[in-house]
Amino acid sequence: MACLWWDTTNSYLFSMYEQKNFKNRVERICNDNWKAYLGSTEEYFWFNADDAIKAARKKGDVLMVSYLQNLKKYLNCVDIEQRKQYEWNYPTPQDINAQKRDLQTVRTYAIGKTKTKLRSQHALLYMRCNMILGRHQDNINFWEQTASKFIETVYKDMMKNIYAGALYKSGRTAEAGEMFAEMDDYESLMTIYYKKRSFQAISQQYQQNPNAKVLPFLLQDFVNNAQEAEDAKTEGALGGKLFIRDINQQESAQMQQFCQKVVREGKTETPIMWQSAKAWLEYLAGKKQEALKDINTAMQMEGTQRMKDNARVLKFFMTTATAKPSDSFDTYFTEELTWMQSKQQTADGFFDSALRRISYQAIVPHYQNKPEQQLALMIITNNTDYIERMETMPVADLEKFFYYTKTPGDKPFDQFLQRQFQINDSSYIELIGTKYMRLAKWDKAIEWLSKLPLTYFNYHHSQEYLYYSTARKYDVEPWITRQWLDSSNAYKREQKWNKNIKLEFCKEMQTMESSLNLLQDKALDQRYYDLAVRYAQASLKGDCWWLLRSSKNIYDSVRVNEIDFGAKAAELLQKTTMTKDKNLKLKAMFAMGWQELYNATPGAKLWTSNEWNEQAADYIRQYNRESWQFRAFQNLYNMVENMTNKPAYITKCDEYDQFRQYYSKHK
Repeated sequence: MACLWWDTTNSYLFSMYEQKNFKNRVERICNDNWKAYLGSTEEYFWFNADDAIKAARKKGDVLMVSYLQNLKKYLNCVDIEQRKQYEWNYPTPQDINAQKRDLQTVRTYAIGKTKTKLRSQHALLYMRCNMILGRHQDNINFWEQTASKFIETVYKDMMKNIYAGALYKSGRTAEAGEMFAEMDDYESLMTIYYKKRSFQAISQQYQQNPNAKVLPFLLQDFVNNAQEAEDAKTEGALGGKLFIRDINQQESAQMQQFCQKVVREGKTETPIMWQSAKAWLEYLAGKKQEALKDINTAMQMEGTQRMKDNARVLKFFMTTATAKPSDSFDTYFTEELTWMQSKQQTADGFFDSALRRISYQAIVPHYQNKPEQQLALMIITNNTDYIERMETMPVADLEKFFYYTKTPGDKPFDQFLQRQFQINDSSYIELIGTKYMRLAKWDKAIEWLSKLPLTYFNYHHSQEYLYYSTARKYDVEPWITRQWLDSSNAYKREQKWNKNIKLEFCKEMQTMESSLNLLQDKALDQRYYDLAVRYAQASLKGDCWWLLRSSKNIYDSVRVNEIDFGAKAAELLQKTTMTKDKNLKLKAMFAMGWQELYNATPGAKLWTSNEWNEQAADYIRQYNRESWQFRAFQNLYNMVENMTNKPAYITKCDEYDQFRQYYSKHK
């Protein structure tokens, strides 16, 4: 599989051999050998020649000391060789001459020690020196005449790898490719075949040897590049995958026909690999029914166990993505998911990554009309989107899921799902209660949040959350007083709730809103203002964001299935501006200019913003006269500009002052 910068959800599904990776394997064994020699109980990740020399001297191991001293000299030569790749750090002529001398010295030393108890290590050192010196024929002769007869060790494996490289450097590419494939050296295979990864190259390789060991590598690379080209149409080229070839539909069709020919000829020992490749390429090309027919045929063919497993994975994906919902499908699905779970945690992680793609691209769409089963399967398959799904789904659906987990299923499929996972009841209860808060349905929020003990909040939430929630008050006017806090203080002492603050907030809001129809005149205007304060504080950009969220993110915005608390606050402030109380009216008008009321609203603009201008190729200052904030400041300006004694909260507001300077010249 291609290199990834992060855990992708569009993993390659065509994986016909277990990727053991030669380099990783030999490094692990060598590190374990040095760990044992040093008598260390800690993990050993990086060879240090000086430490090893010190240990060898302590043991009185003279031969090991001399070997390590020469190995260190060789590694210094490797460093010089690697510097030749970079102009900014290219070695000096003196460095290069010294490198040649040292390599010759180490080479002579090493060949003279190939009959000692460390003969494999010295033989490897000898071949390494030859490799850098370009003495490839010497390495070919040494391997064939001497080293190939050594006992099996990791050092012999590494010598064989150098021998394969020497064959390649000597023009014997096919032999080198076969050896690299045997050794699972994918980096070397990519070096050899980087420009030969095409339908034409694969067909030529097949004509030379229908069972060449390099064919699985080449075919897998081709098919995965075809998948990558298809994925990129909808997902873009992101994902960190390297060595991509853009396989077009014509070349894919040629490969499909060729795979069919290979199977028909009967020369291959692994027809399942070719038939599976044909099926997956067909599926990627949109020929889904043909693909299903061919993958079913492939399941009956010969190949390695990994190839048979891969064909089954491909069939699982195709069937899940195309089948209509039914009880019979659920039975099939149960069997296949159970099998895939049993195959997880393999060395190369293929089944984990394959299940990830199946979950995102097949399972979730298939069960889209069954939200309880869909969410259960997202949790079971470790689909990380389930968190976002719970946060954004209608609260009624989340309630149904909660009860679904508590009620024994009527059908075998539901019973199977319910055995696969457990939920934290308290976490779900809090989330359901919080989702009702986001809808301002205080009675339902109270019903759910009242089920939680105080200890739940103190042990479930982070210290920072508890710090912010205990130190900030939701009845403080945020446009006049910001409750700034230093988050580093969160860990200076234990933070705890002594009451259920979320529940108290809900009860207070319920009481304040339910009595609105009993109030009138100034009392009603004041109630509108007080409610606006609370809605603003509880909004995503308010100081009391913790009422609706478990953490704060600067990119947070109002989601589906929740009301915009900032907009709700602005609506209440607009009502307050109708008051006859001048001081309250002034506060409300000023409050409507508070930018955080609009910052969480998708698409909302502030009174001014920097917008990218293509012609100027730069950001240009724009003034958004139709925005809510602009109009709020405009109304405030008209009211206070001629006042002699303006309130301090207005005169100290830098943002309003900037607006005033602009507006006074651009009315």
